[in-house]
Amino acid sequence: MDNSSHRRRSNRHRRGRRVAQVLLTLTIGLISATTGFAFVAAPATGQEDPDVARARERLEQTQTEANAAHDRYQKVVDERDQVQGQITALEQAIPELRAREAELRLQLSIRAAALYKNTDPTAGLEVLAAKNHIQAGRRTKLTEAADDFDNDRARQLREAATRLEQAQLDLEAKEAQLEEVLPRLEQERAVFDQKVAEANRALEVAEQIGALRALGEPVMGPTVLSAAEMVAWYRSSGASPRLSDGMSIEELAQIFVEEGTAENVRGDFAFAQSYIETGGFRAGGSDNNFSGLGACDGCSGENRFPTARDGVRAQIQHLRNYADRSSRASDLNDPPSPYWYGSDPATAVRNFDTFFAKGWAPIWQMMGHGNWATDPNYASKVTGVYNRMIESRQG
Repeated sequence: MDNSSHRRRSNRHRRGRRVAQVLLTLTIGLISATTGFAFVAAPATGQEDPDVARARERLEQTQTEANAAHDRYQKVVDERDQVQGQITALEQAIPELRAREAELRLQLSIRAAALYKNTDPTAGLEVLAAKNHIQAGRRTKLTEAADDFDNDRARQLREAATRLEQAQLDLEAKEAQLEEVLPRLEQERAVFDQKVAEANRALEVAEQIGALRALGEPVMGPTVLSAAEMVAWYRSSGASPRLSDGMSIEELAQIFVEEGTAENVRGDFAFAQSYIETGGFRAGGSDNNFSGLGACDGCSGENRFPTARDGVRAQIQHLRNYADRSSRASDLNDPPSPYWYGSDPATAVRNFDTFFAKGWAPIWQMMGHGNWATDPNYASKVTGVYNRMIESRQG
């Protein structure tokens, strides 16, 4: 790989002034010729990007399914609430019926006692001595009729209360069934809500990636994939990392996100670059060098960095130098890497600001052929990995 440090340049960077000037002239011409492709969005065709369209359709379908799950859940909740309301009403009505029945039974008992008293043989001839024997008989008949009526009412109240008690038991059984179903429906609803969130995220990724591709896959720009999404793809690739200091691939991916965001360099694309450079992060981990900085054709060894963050930071800063013709050390989020541009701060600033290939590769398609690597297929390899990362994310 290349080295911008004046003390540690690789063989391909040790070019004569004349060769550098020729290459610079050719590259400037190439950038000028491809400026429209690299930085200007493609003309509108009236058609949505296919990936975006698919993501949008998937989102709409998932939202429909989620709405149906919510409706199923709410229907059961409403039915349970209705059953609970009916049970509450029965719990109030049944005691009232029982109380009315008891009241009638009491009245029957009182009238029975009174009737018995009026017809008590020990009363002697008091009844016969009554001025109006007919009236006494009528009173007895009316009392018996009232007893029959109230007794029938009491029976009806008892039967009604019994029916309501059975209805209450049935409703309580139904309530138990609904309560048993609700957790499953709630889980189903949560699953679909998660699917909607994932579909929303897929659409967001598709839209951002589509916009970046329309710009020709620039080196600089937002880091679209999260650390978790990069790691999910990495795990699916079957690769196994060899990192130093107990560093996990999850932690390393997060460093790419943070360092890329800090310099407005696409950290997820840098992760793809490192995947190519390290053979799936199986190499470079002991040196915390994930991008071949300091390596060159025909020489052994490469730069060592004390921590993984130092290695990623140097990579991100160097990518910015390749991509941004106006990049200056003063614009960096962090000082130029002392492990790449020079341990002396002033020297590091000067080496960063005077990097001879500054702005030579604003888009990833310009990498290779001497830009970062000599491999003419370098750009397609890195882009291929990145595309697989995106395709994996899009499902």
